[in-house]
Amino acid sequence: MDRLITEYRGFTLYNAGLPNFPRNFTRDSIISAILSRDSRMLESQLNFCTYEQGANKNPKNGEEPGKIFHEYPGVNLNGLSTKFSACDTTALFLIGHKFYIDITGDKSLAEYQNKSIENATEYILSHLNQDSLFMEDPKFCNGKKFALKATYWKDSEMISRKNGEPAYPVCYLLAHVQNICGMRCAAKILNPKYFRIAEKMKKGMEKLFNPTSNNFYIAVDKKGPIEAVSSDLLHMLFYLEPGDLKNKQLEGILESSKILETEIGYSILEHGFSGKINSEYHTKTVWPFEQAIINSGAIKHRLWAERYGFTNLAKSLRHVEEVSSRIMSKLDTDPEIFILGNPEVKKGGCDPQLWTIAAKKYFNKFKYHKFI
Repeated sequence: MDRLITEYRGFTLYNAGLPNFPRNFTRDSIISAILSRDSRMLESQLNFCTYEQGANKNPKNGEEPGKIFHEYPGVNLNGLSTKFSACDTTALFLIGHKFYIDITGDKSLAEYQNKSIENATEYILSHLNQDSLFMEDPKFCNGKKFALKATYWKDSEMISRKNGEPAYPVCYLLAHVQNICGMRCAAKILNPKYFRIAEKMKKGMEKLFNPTSNNFYIAVDKKGPIEAVSSDLLHMLFYLEPGDLKNKQLEGILESSKILETEIGYSILEHGFSGKINSEYHTKTVWPFEQAIINSGAIKHRLWAERYGFTNLAKSLRHVEEVSSRIMSKLDTDPEIFILGNPEVKKGGCDPQLWTIAAKKYFNKFKYHKFI
């Protein structure tokens, strides 16, 4: 952790990882603070997010009013900056505030940042379409494209699309779910009226569901659905409340996700689709931080299933807990990813990586605590 400490504009923060990401990432820092229940890290990051929050529309870096930055400082790619190339960070800002209140009992930070929280909520509202789906499109910042090919956490490429970029506008399943959670947090912090918006967004998820395969698309863009078995399906349980999904939908997710199981946890994407994308970064890999996210979501929904007597569902969710926990057998250091080979599995990316350290803390210390 000491190697990752940094200071930007007078704020003590953490960089994402070394050697590849010596910059501050909102997504990495807020998720790491939540998994490790680190209120000091979370407070500093939320303060910095407010300081750097978007105020104008900027096609060069993706900035929009109320939007929370992706990485600081941004990196220039093909004449564009990555600073605001994320559509999930604003929701995570709201989620981080609610979590900070939950673990500290202190509402003063949210009260002090009330206007920033309002602006973040308005950003989400401005992205909802007629079906209350959270849409992403560079047009929101008056741009034609973003610096990154995708703007949720799997930002290297989008499968089944030319040049790995979606045909905008696009709705990413996981980002939509995160923004539902963000809106619920805004309802608890600002005004209960936002619960109604969150309920409409939840209903909108039906547009992302394929009844034929009994599973969710990972995204729907201008060209249509993008379908594959992805870790996004298990990942989103962390942000959903028990009962948000119909039991049949949850069963479909758990059954299809078996194809992602490995000796060290859940892989990013089903093997058959890995050849449809140039980058292995978000295809042939297992991410330690995501195993902690998946594990926590499975515990939350399993406890609910046990309470209401859904025995088979609870058994399947307990299996997800076991599979995602396998990652701990490999974490003698703090690698960003594990690259799946045949048969060898290798460490890859940064080491240390901030949210890998947080994942280890989660599994060692905070596994059964309430998170989201």
